[in-house]
Amino acid sequence: MKMKSINLLSVFTSSEGLADDQKKSFAAAGIISKRDQCVINFLGMLLFTLVYSGCVTFEKNLINPYPLNAANVKKLNGVYDIKERKPDSVTQKYWMYNNFLTEIDRKLMADTFKLDSFKRYKFELLVLDGSHLQINYIENEQIIKERILNTSLRKDGYMYLKNKNLGFLLVPYLAGGIDIKKTRLTISPDGDLIFDVVHHRSAAIFFIMFLDGRTWHYRNEYKKY
Repeated sequence: MKMKSINLLSVFTSSEGLADDQKKSFAAAGIISKRDQCVINFLGMLLFTLVYSGCVTFEKNLINPYPLNAANVKKLNGVYDIKERKPDSVTQKYWMYNNFLTEIDRKLMADTFKLDSFKRYKFELLVLDGSHLQINYIENEQIIKERILNTSLRKDGYMYLKNKNLGFLLVPYLAGGIDIKKTRLTISPDGDLIFDVVHHRSAAIFFIMFLDGRTWHYRNEYKKY
């Protein structure tokens, strides 16, 4: 596949509102130094990243079978199986690497939570209030870890998780990239947990961005005990 590219450096420098001849004049007069120009480029890159992350959205054709609100959001409370309810053959075989706990692990450079195939795992959700959700990691019926995530209950009836949604890989767009993962929760008609994901990853080298970055959309369900 042929890689398309765009020079982000030129985009950012031109977005500062200065014509090229003005920049050259300022540079010659010592008003804009190379160091200042690097700072301007970096800030432009950061602004681009933030704006771009807002363009990574969930699929619009997904139906919310049980819209959540302040009155019923605690219906999420309960204990769930970490394995997807209807896994494909790959997910079923490698469930230790494809489960709810690994889905919410946002340590981008390495896996940080190790599972033992000889043990049984579950997780518990506890809605603390409208903006906080506690997740308990359960191993052989014992809670071994607790996490509290910031959340947002929105008008579309989903609870959105604020879980390091925007992550950086090395130095983004200089020698690395960005990883955007947005997740949200609701309840299935059977009372199980619905977990929607949109996940985007792209990279660049020396501000040359590869536009072939990949985006994944999927919906998982987890059985409630």
